[in-house]
Amino acid sequence: MRFKLPKTYKLVLALAVVAGPFIWLVLTEDGQRRSDLFLLHALGRPSFNVALDRLNRDVTLPMLEKQFPDVSFNCGPSSTDLGDQVCTAEIASFNGIPARAASLWTGGGRLYALRLDYRRRYHELLEESLTESFGQPERQVGGGQTVDGWTLPGGQLLMPATLEEDDDAALMWIAGRG
Repeated sequence: MRFKLPKTYKLVLALAVVAGPFIWLVLTEDGQRRSDLFLLHALGRPSFNVALDRLNRDVTLPMLEKQFPDVSFNCGPSSTDLGDQVCTAEIASFNGIPARAASLWTGGGRLYALRLDYRRRYHELLEESLTESFGQPERQVGGGQTVDGWTLPGGQLLMPATLEEDDDAALMWIAGRG
């Protein structure tokens, strides 16, 4: 006995196989994030999957360059209180979040601050991810802006609580005292 599928069933099945992934990539938040990650990596930008909870003043630029050989940091002098040298690199993502750039501030060879510029449309996803990893943030108000902060073993992690149109979408880690 031969089993034969109706033509309508085959057509619906073929459409689902072809259209399903496309619909997922275009219409769902996770699909759009994965599409963005694929395109950014296809354009040759590297990932910077840094363990935020392991950052501290003992981390040095050579250590980061060894761990992330594909990330090309361009360094120059810095005139801020964060360090005497700032190093920047264009990146595709950090920890699964589409991003633009990473900036490191060092002093005396030690890491004092890290800024990760991410794509603004992923602000809520990043905050959910950080809350899942580090617990509920402490809400702080300063300089007319509200920021969410997490205290980590090696420093403080800060990001805007909400993004206004003019705000930078950036996550900032600042080394603790010691």
